[in-house]
Amino acid sequence: MLSALIVGGVTVPAAAEAPVGAKITAIPDSGSRPVADGIPTLPYGSLSTPRSVALTPQAQLLAQYTAAELELSVLSARRSELQQEYSNALIAKAMADYAWRQTADALREARKAAEAAAIAAYQGSVKGPAGLDDSLGELGLLIPRAHSTPETESALADLSRAQVEERTAYVALTEAITAEQKTSAAYSAIEKEYKRKETAFLELKRRVAEAQSEADRQRELQEQNLGDYDAGQSNAGLIAAPKARQAVMHALSQRGKPYKWGDEGPNTYDCSGLMYWSYGKAGIRLNRVAKDQYYGTRAKPVAKSALLPGDLLFFATNPNDWRTIHHVGMYLGNGKMVHARTTGDVVKIAPVSMSSVDFATRVVDALPAPQSTPTATASASATPRPTASSSPSASSSPSSSPSASSSPTPQGGGSPEPEPAESASPVAQESTSPKASPQPSPSPSPAPAAG
Repeated sequence: MLSALIVGGVTVPAAAEAPVGAKITAIPDSGSRPVADGIPTLPYGSLSTPRSVALTPQAQLLAQYTAAELELSVLSARRSELQQEYSNALIAKAMADYAWRQTADALREARKAAEAAAIAAYQGSVKGPAGLDDSLGELGLLIPRAHSTPETESALADLSRAQVEERTAYVALTEAITAEQKTSAAYSAIEKEYKRKETAFLELKRRVAEAQSEADRQRELQEQNLGDYDAGQSNAGLIAAPKARQAVMHALSQRGKPYKWGDEGPNTYDCSGLMYWSYGKAGIRLNRVAKDQYYGTRAKPVAKSALLPGDLLFFATNPNDWRTIHHVGMYLGNGKMVHARTTGDVVKIAPVSMSSVDFATRVVDALPAPQSTPTATASASATPRPTASSSPSASSSPSSSPSASSSPTPQGGGSPEPEPAESASPVAQESTSPKASPQPSPSPSPAPAAG
């Protein structure tokens, strides 16, 4: 069959590869592409078209409120930074002005000294009779002089150095004034922007408060109710240190006091001011600003699963950059924290989602949680002693009479010579002594066993 095909020849398909060396004049037809005629059908149904879920007016308002709150927090942190920069610029300008005035005074003194040295050298080089300068008066100053003295050279060198120092100080003062003006303008601009955003935020807050349902109000009340709160609760085998627990209780004592940016108590607070005041009352001084509080405690980071009361929770716009931290709260345990939230709010307790926490640190090292170990009984530690008699008073019995339970030991019975080994219960002797009587007495003696 194969030979017949070879001899007879076969028809080459149109799509077959062209012979080697053949000239290609056109691209082979690849056919038409399939056209979708609807949603693809799957074995267990079909793909649904994505649809956007319409938000309720209250949800939209809440989303606007949350976005405005975040923006205001970022602006507040930036305003705090610029305020610090402006204060530093004012100090730098004052120091530069003082330094320039010192060099300007030194320059004036150097000029006077140089002029005096030049006049002395000029007059001292005149070759004439004594008293000639006095007779010439001011005309003596016009007599040309040939050479300068070492004193003149020294005075001129001092003058040149004073001129350089004054010019350098003046340039530094000019730069300080420029920096102060620049930071002042930036601070004024962000202050204006903050006030505008704050006004809009407060209006949103008012609208949210009006739209808040009674159930939300009840939930808020429930969040503020700690019940029998214990700051010494344990986690991961640790408990908070006493100073951390003190800081927690101090922070909780400030609930209801208004938020005010830049304040650190005792009547109003911002977020980092509350942390600063609470730990200060416990005898620990923190840095003042939220991101500086993180930087000061960064050596003691805490996993979110190992948080204890008193730990600091930080929130940032960039979770990979601590310099973008804009808010801080103090962890209470059970998924709650106490914080001073924002303008128009008060110091209060709030639930915290661990996914929203970007950094967490511990101010004071925690302590090991106390372990509840069972207390060893006297019967477990007593040394069994073999008995030489099988009398009922020395025999072991798994049961005891009511009278024996009222006097379990020789000490309780008033024996003048108590022995711990003899005060072991009959049950302990039965379970530990290899020489106990094989026939227990049905009615043991009520008196303690005697040696």
